[in-house]
Amino acid sequence: MPRLFILVVLTALASVPGFTQAEPYIAVREGLMCSACHVNQTGMGKRSLYGVEFTQTDLPVMPTKSSESGMVLDRALSDFISIGGDVRLIHNTTLPEVNRPGFTQDVTNTFQLFEANIYAEIVIKQDRFKIYMDQQVAPGSATSRELVGIFEGLPHGGWIKVGRMNLPFGYRLWDFPYTRSQTSLLGQDFGIELGLEPKNISFQAAVSNGEPFATSDSNDGKQFTMRVAAVGSRGRIGASFAANSEDPLAIASATGSNRALFMGGPFIGFTGGPLTVLGELDMIRAFDTTLGDFKVRYAAYGEANILVSQGVNAKIAFDYFDRRLSGVTAKRIRIGLEPTINEFLQLRAFYDINRPRVFADPIFGTGVKQDQLSLELHMMF
Repeated sequence: MPRLFILVVLTALASVPGFTQAEPYIAVREGLMCSACHVNQTGMGKRSLYGVEFTQTDLPVMPTKSSESGMVLDRALSDFISIGGDVRLIHNTTLPEVNRPGFTQDVTNTFQLFEANIYAEIVIKQDRFKIYMDQQVAPGSATSRELVGIFEGLPHGGWIKVGRMNLPFGYRLWDFPYTRSQTSLLGQDFGIELGLEPKNISFQAAVSNGEPFATSDSNDGKQFTMRVAAVGSRGRIGASFAANSEDPLAIASATGSNRALFMGGPFIGFTGGPLTVLGELDMIRAFDTTLGDFKVRYAAYGEANILVSQGVNAKIAFDYFDRRLSGVTAKRIRIGLEPTINEFLQLRAFYDINRPRVFADPIFGTGVKQDQLSLELHMMF
């Protein structure tokens, strides 16, 4: 009865969606696949036993003493249930544009609870079948990000994942203004995923409803999403592709019978000494609600990470978004420092430079993009 009760309570937490991110530069720097450190093989969320040990010993400025003596502090509640979590508190200061007539926005200074997530792994049969849950509990009402059943132990390091999941595409970053994530075209969706990891190859393919962040399916269209990469100790190279037969942004006035959305492009990672570099380029063919037709856009991202000392990472990142319309582009430079103090605490300080300050695009978003200073307290377990 206790086991059944816990299963029912954890499963009942699923409701509506949220965003998810991760830190792939660590995997590139260490020459590992996402599945090495995360229970969810495609990354993010709860850490595996190895991931917990890495967070205690190699990642922080102050390693956990008990880990140095060989004891890993895992997150097990019982022999078949373990949990994890992330809480992020942010202080944002936005700066107004200068020397621009008619621009009236002032400096804003805000504290906020950006997110609080809890993760649960329920092992039904060891190394064969488990249930994984990723639940956002704040801010606002509880929202489900992932709730999946994972059949693992297949040939070639394979697995099958069924349920509400994040689709396998490109890099996932703890960088909330990251351009591609702003498009909302690759959010959580209901479907099935096949994953294979033979030797140094990582491959995932998913078929889903094609309505990101929705709780039900309103049309007969489906989305195919795929990611493949060759992973080595000095870096990785790969590509992603997504095709949705019914673009969620398309409206009744869309001309022609081709209503498909396409996204795709390469990504790379390189590491040498204290330097780790990531890059991704994506072509996006999506419906433009302003022009009433499909248009191609390009989104590019790059970042350089320098391991200043154990537990201290310095980062500079660059975002580029091209509407391919009269030279209209959006650019962002992000500079900051990320010290991980211990296994439970990380501090982050970043300054974002946005150009132009005012940029509108149907799939990117609208509004003023002021320069911003962000201070973040990240608590994790």
